[in-house]
Amino acid sequence: MTAPLPSTILVRFLVIVVPWFAVAWSQDEAAPSAMGLGYRLAFDSANDATELEATAIGESKELDGAPRIADARLHLLPKMRKSQNAVGLRAPSASAARVIELSWVLTMSTGTEGCGFAWLDVARFGERGASPEIGSWEAPSLPGSFGIGFDASDPVSSDPFHGSGNVYDRPQHEVSLHWDGAEVMKKVTASDFRDEQPHAVSLRLEFVTGGAEVTVRLDQEVVFDRFFIPSMTAFAGRPAFGARNDETAGEVWLDEFAVARGESLSPPEPPLQIVAFDAAPNNRRNPSNEAEVAFPEDTARFGRIVCVLRLDQPETRFDPWDRIAHVFAFGDDGERFELLRYVTPYHRGHEWKVDVTDFRPLLTGLRRIRQACITQGPGWRVTLRFDFYPGPTDRMAYRVVNLWSGKPEIGNPNAPIEAFYQPRSVALDPSTAFAKVRLVVTGHGQEPNTGNAAEFLPIGRTLTVNGESFRNLLWKTDNYLNPCRPQGGTWKFDRAGWAPGDVVRAWEVDASHHIAEKELRIEYSLDPYVNETPRKGNKPTHATEAQVILYREP
Repeated sequence: MTAPLPSTILVRFLVIVVPWFAVAWSQDEAAPSAMGLGYRLAFDSANDATELEATAIGESKELDGAPRIADARLHLLPKMRKSQNAVGLRAPSASAARVIELSWVLTMSTGTEGCGFAWLDVARFGERGASPEIGSWEAPSLPGSFGIGFDASDPVSSDPFHGSGNVYDRPQHEVSLHWDGAEVMKKVTASDFRDEQPHAVSLRLEFVTGGAEVTVRLDQEVVFDRFFIPSMTAFAGRPAFGARNDETAGEVWLDEFAVARGESLSPPEPPLQIVAFDAAPNNRRNPSNEAEVAFPEDTARFGRIVCVLRLDQPETRFDPWDRIAHVFAFGDDGERFELLRYVTPYHRGHEWKVDVTDFRPLLTGLRRIRQACITQGPGWRVTLRFDFYPGPTDRMAYRVVNLWSGKPEIGNPNAPIEAFYQPRSVALDPSTAFAKVRLVVTGHGQEPNTGNAAEFLPIGRTLTVNGESFRNLLWKTDNYLNPCRPQGGTWKFDRAGWAPGDVVRAWEVDASHHIAEKELRIEYSLDPYVNETPRKGNKPTHATEAQVILYREP
């Protein structure tokens, strides 16, 4: 049987307790029995008890190709070019919940541009009704809402400056996370979901202090594992799905949709917002901005601290180059600590939200904060804000210890790297409950250095803590998926630990199992490398800021 869905249709609705909710969550996550009521849509009948509202745009609207139930599935998108279809489902509840779990079966055929899921903000979009329009469902960015994009078309391009970012001809099956109108993160999946085969998708949203932890599974692959999205605090939502065809045409089917929710939450208390700089100029005449910032004297009631960094266009134009930049805090004795490092985009602005809760001891009382970026161009206007979110935390940072800070040259036998990365020891207070080693390293310098070092040289490295070794490759291969895209310049190429228009991600190693030894003995080394073609003024360097973070029980 085939039943068209003009503006609304009826599909089978079943109120349940979660035993049917077939998502294989790991043992350390909330068990299904902890979840509350939800509903399931089997898409095998057009004569049951709830509404699902459908919309169609383009050829699918003109040729009566709106979403429809067929073969016990929801045919979301027909094989029509220049089409975009969507369905809006009702909210499982008018209130927010601590945990939301959803699952569905997705089938996509060759030719589809992509599809997406949105958890719509009920306060903005109502508890039921059609989905709001989205330009591209493979990038479902809506204000106040969460989204997952399934992008099946990222064409390869040999142009280093224009067109697609996919210069390495990497697989064209990508999953992205979206929050409040912007993409947050994008990854390539191990499997191709545009293969006309059914794929089980599951999503878990757990709202925590200052944001949400997101887990997304595609069949057996964990695409995102408790990925933290800052500022995405609890809100009441409802589901929506959509898909799109462009010049080529494919089909998209949905089946076995289910939603369940945990206990209800009251609206969270808004964060305490402290502005360090507001649209401050960062240009040739102003290579840095500095301020004395009054943070709370006691931060015990705040479970999360998020730094919001925004670059806006100055009066003339954006800086055309990528520049290495930093945000520093200073201790009581004047010692400098890097809170975050970022690299500016080519000729555009952006906004980042970064969890800086580890630096709690440096964000109390009156503190000196500095933003620094040396540029010879017109630069940017910089806004820097710290959001203190009330709520619980499982650990409380009480001390930050600098290990190594500088820009050592690599590959020079006359200046061995070991002289910079000398072993360090950190004594532990008896109250220490957790410990973490945190390294931010970026490679700089190019040809004629051997291997195009250090910006374009992947190099292995080893961190050793109390005799236990951890391995890592200093190399970043997802620059072309950077949410700050497109840019000018060579933003899309792989680099040694960084991307233009992005915050540098730290390499973090949990050392908590060594705290009984009362001291952390820390070593860091690089795999062998010799620069056989050095040139004066173009040294290959590794810009390094490393710390130990020590925590107590809250």
